[in-house]
Amino acid sequence: MKKMILLAVLGILSNTLHSQIGQTKKKELDSLRNELEVLFMKDQTFRRIYIEAEKKLGENSNEMEYFWEVVESQDKVLEIQVIKIIEKYGWLGISQVGKLANTAIWAVLQHGSVESKEKYSPLLKESVLKKESQPMHYARLVDRMLINADDPQIYGTQYKYDSKGKGTFFTVEQPEYINQRRRKLGLKTIQKFAKQVGIEWNVPQKK
Repeated sequence: MKKMILLAVLGILSNTLHSQIGQTKKKELDSLRNELEVLFMKDQTFRRIYIEAEKKLGENSNEMEYFWEVVESQDKVLEIQVIKIIEKYGWLGISQVGKLANTAIWAVLQHGSVESKEKYSPLLKESVLKKESQPMHYARLVDRMLINADDPQIYGTQYKYDSKGKGTFFTVEQPEYINQRRRKLGLKTIQKFAKQVGIEWNVPQKK
């Protein structure tokens, strides 16, 4: 009888301990979610108003030059904060901190250094394959790195419009295989994406 009572007490203590650990972890993740959402707000605020600022101040004005100096300075601060989180917790997924906070990690790195993109992009890909992050985030991160290095992109996420509004994709490596690469990552076909952004895609795809 004493043994049964002891086992029952131990069971209660174990359940209580697990519950306390679970509550502590939830509070920690909630705190991280709030922190990341604030970082996302800081990352996006100036970028949401730059077009209006250019219209008012002039695209090549001294004021706009200072505007972007402030943005770049802030980007470096945000990058340091996000890296600290990644180094301690890894790439936090949607099920852990929610979609917006998960997006914040990508957004800050997207505006960060090449070194950070190269170092942490494999973690983002792993998260994408686990369906814990958005495929387009990884594709855009990789394609932007390639375009900035004057190399062809591989997922077709980077494009531009001329003065008449006609859109074109930046050069794509082996464009006939792009849908194969996009499919593996979980992206829609390049034809659907091209239609969405108003650009023609005429390269036949190989299966």
